Amino acid sequence: MITASHLLNLLVLLPVCAGLLFRAEKMVAVFGPDTTARQILLSMYLTILVISGLLLLLSAPAAISLTLFGFQIIYKMLSLILIKDRRVPVYWFNGAIALFHAATIWVTLTP
Repeated sequence: MITASHLLNLLVLLPVCAGLLFRAEKMVAVFGPDTTARQILLSMYLTILVISGLLLLLSAPAAISLTLFGFQIIYKMLSLILIKDRRVPVYWFNGAIALFHAATIWVTLTP
């Protein structure tokens, strides 16, 4: 499950980060105009992308992966509270990814 969660991060974040980095016009509808706030979000996404990629390649302790997933669960759940427009895809993807990472933590920590 840990591998699946990292692969999910890569699968989702590679195209999102590419779209934000190259200022794809379709990203404006989802993330808004290219502002400082969007650039900070991109920095966070790139950090998660790099860490997930590295943890897939390294034989790191599971605790490191679970910490990353815990961080993602918290920020994604907060986004569900703070995002006002529930029609944007980010809202629904955040909820689904948070549930997947929560399941990973549950399966990993349950004897």
